Amino acid sequence: MSDQQFHKLAPADDVPPGGMKQYTVEGRPVALVNADGEFHAFEDVCTHQFVHLTEGELLPDGKVKCPLHGASFDVVTGEAKSLPAVKGVPVHELKIERAEIYVALNPERVKTGKRRRRTG
Repeated sequence: MSDQQFHKLAPADDVPPGGMKQYTVEGRPVALVNADGEFHAFEDVCTHQFVHLTEGELLPDGKVKCPLHGASFDVVTGEAKSLPAVKGVPVHELKIERAEIYVALNPERVKTGKRRRRTG
């Protein structure tokens, strides 16, 4: 991903260790996580059902837990670690320069279908 365009995301001190915050980059929700001083970014949308993962909980084992149904995702790889999610979330490349965090968006996106309407 290193040949992609980087966007200024946030000052490095904007998200303290153990914290996470949502940002919008090119109209996409991006989660920035500070897991024990290591920054990670991923698409801020659960792959099971549309909800922002930053509304959930950052677990001490490097996973984020979805607030809706409890699915968890690895913050480094984006891999789905527990049901009901079976697909991972796209992770974004980060770089830090002069205490500023920059992100290059992964071209993959979480596909969210239209909500179903009840019939009958």
